[in-house]
Amino acid sequence: MLTCLTSLLISVGLVLTFRFINKKHKPPILGVYQQRNKTYWIKFIFMYSLLSVKQLIIYIKRLIATDSDNFNGTAHVQEHEANLEQKYNLGGHEKAIDGVYFNGFSETGQVVICGLARRPNGICDSFLYLKVKNEDILLSPELPDTYLKQSDEDKDEYSVQGIKIKNFVPMRVWNLCYNGEMKSRNDPSKRLKVSANLTWSASWAAFEYDTQMSPKSVADDMAREPWSNDYFKLVKKLHQTHYEQMGFIAGTVTVDGESYNLDMPCVRDRSFGPCRDWRNFHRYVYHFMFLENGDCMAVGSVSQPAILSHLTIGYLCKKADQTVVAVDSSDFHLYQHAENQILPKDYGFTFRAGGKSYNVQVQVFDEDYFYIGKDKEAKFYERWSNVVINGVKGKACVEWHYNNTQK
Repeated sequence: MLTCLTSLLISVGLVLTFRFINKKHKPPILGVYQQRNKTYWIKFIFMYSLLSVKQLIIYIKRLIATDSDNFNGTAHVQEHEANLEQKYNLGGHEKAIDGVYFNGFSETGQVVICGLARRPNGICDSFLYLKVKNEDILLSPELPDTYLKQSDEDKDEYSVQGIKIKNFVPMRVWNLCYNGEMKSRNDPSKRLKVSANLTWSASWAAFEYDTQMSPKSVADDMAREPWSNDYFKLVKKLHQTHYEQMGFIAGTVTVDGESYNLDMPCVRDRSFGPCRDWRNFHRYVYHFMFLENGDCMAVGSVSQPAILSHLTIGYLCKKADQTVVAVDSSDFHLYQHAENQILPKDYGFTFRAGGKSYNVQVQVFDEDYFYIGKDKEAKFYERWSNVVINGVKGKACVEWHYNNTQK
């Protein structure tokens, strides 16, 4: 009996081994997006275990630091936040970046979108959109171009051509100011004198992509990629520190002498690192969503084929208990949405976060576009939308990015 069982197990093992060895390789979808292949589950289990242990170690270290001594623990946490919020030293890296980004959208249709990325040699990628009551969308003068040169006074600051951004309290309060001309989106020849003084305040803790992304989601995306020594070296080389934080932005905007009060939910994004080359990105879509029940969320997909042809990103901020939880999965696949750059105006997807599933319906009602880079190597669409998530209404600004080097 034992001999028969052993023979059966050996036979089954041989069959499975043969099938594994001869299993056909699935090519990337559209030549870009990697699929699950025969080593997927081995790589997934390895990467999921590694990321889970790493996340647990970081959590325990921070817990010990906070609980060991109330005063010193609090100081330790504040020191971590302060270090993250420091300006990044661009050094001698040709492609280095230190960027700050705000994206706010009110229930009444008011809009603030501002990005300012410091680059070496006094260059900035920067832009500003404002929408206030009774006014057309206002654009910073150089849009759709964003490649700007800093003055000597602006150097080493988040400042260029009238846009000034400052941090007052790490992870708590930032200030965004503008003083200069802006143009009407519908009549670009029309210039208006605009001044804005806006304060962004945090409502939730920051979501740090280095330490808080879902191990399950990241392992799933990484396990699809072909691994090698060179692959992991490139992952390390292209790594950037990236964190986001949901809050509110409020203040006064004056347009040709008439003042308007702004107050709206707004996400703040910060990223920095030694190498940001937009040519490495194929495309991404990122939804910033603000619901009527006070919940906020960011959900999207990124394609950087050299290291991750598909990466699910995002988090959910729940007003009820002030928690911030990572997105565990999403069925928003880039190859199913406007690979040909014909963008949909009515679409949907689902995602899971915190053990719950969310059904998202998106209806786009307005959009604009701009370019980033000296050679306009990246094209971005800002798309203002109505959303319904599990029956709750809200607003969203959805950013669609495309590699523009072949256009």
